[in-house]
Amino acid sequence: MRSACLRRCARFLCWIPLTIVIIVVMWSYYAYVVHFCWFLLTCSTQRVAFLCLFHVCFGMLSWSFWKAVSTPPSFPSAEFQLISSDSPLYEQEHGHLKKSHILLEITQKLPIHTRTATGAIRFCHDCQLIKPDRCHHCSVCQMCVLKMDHHCPWLNNCIGFSNYKFFMLFLLYSLLYCLLIVTTVTPTFIRLWLGQLFDSCVKLHVLFLMLVSAMFAVTLCFLLIFHIWLLTRNKTTLEWLLVPFFADGPSSEAFDVGARANFIQVFGKKKTLWPFPVFSSEGDGHSFPLKWQMSSNNASAMNGHCDMKVMVSPEGVSVTIAADD
Repeated sequence: MRSACLRRCARFLCWIPLTIVIIVVMWSYYAYVVHFCWFLLTCSTQRVAFLCLFHVCFGMLSWSFWKAVSTPPSFPSAEFQLISSDSPLYEQEHGHLKKSHILLEITQKLPIHTRTATGAIRFCHDCQLIKPDRCHHCSVCQMCVLKMDHHCPWLNNCIGFSNYKFFMLFLLYSLLYCLLIVTTVTPTFIRLWLGQLFDSCVKLHVLFLMLVSAMFAVTLCFLLIFHIWLLTRNKTTLEWLLVPFFADGPSSEAFDVGARANFIQVFGKKKTLWPFPVFSSEGDGHSFPLKWQMSSNNASAMNGHCDMKVMVSPEGVSVTIAADD
């Protein structure tokens, strides 16, 4: 009974940061549209232009925010779970080596390359499944998440394979939203600061709007740059903190297959869908191209397109020529 109450309290507390974000965004909308555009701007053309730009940014921000919050994390498919015949066998074994041997036999047909630091198969005892590559168990969501990046308390959701694109767009449009406010409000902010406008209510809203937007713009800028860096190197936040292990040891660049290919894995091949928070990521979230696999495939392709031809010169000397198909 006590544990159930604690879980309910924890779930309730998780909604507080998200509620704060919603309140701040809605207040910024009210302060900008009502107090800044309608009360302070006297030029109708400027007012219409500012309102149009603002609502485009606000609409994209709201859309990406909703998708990042409402999209549930992806859970590993059934093939990674212990089947009814394997689970009792695994639980009955008490030796660590025997359990590892059982998991190793089960994973022979699964696309799994990552290991624990000790070289064992990664297994989640809570979810009773073999973890796919880049999958981690979230203690807040109480589930294993495919390509888990981190659990975001401000969105009250796990950021992973299913919604990482939405999270990136949310950071981008949030930054543009704040920069638009700072850019358009700065001249009026200077007039208010110098005391040229005396409406205390309007002054208070606009001053706070400018300060809060500038503060969030700086924070979002650093956060977006960090995640762009992670994206171009095909790393998650967890992989940046803890290097993934493989059968032959740790590798921090195992999933890095080139900046363009890394970007396409998250945003997809259709360029028209890149700016919009609709799912377009490549793959299934269970397996990912590896750097050494791509290198070996490229080498094989190069060898496959190269034929060796032997020709005899008029002097009787044989000459070997490499010719592409």
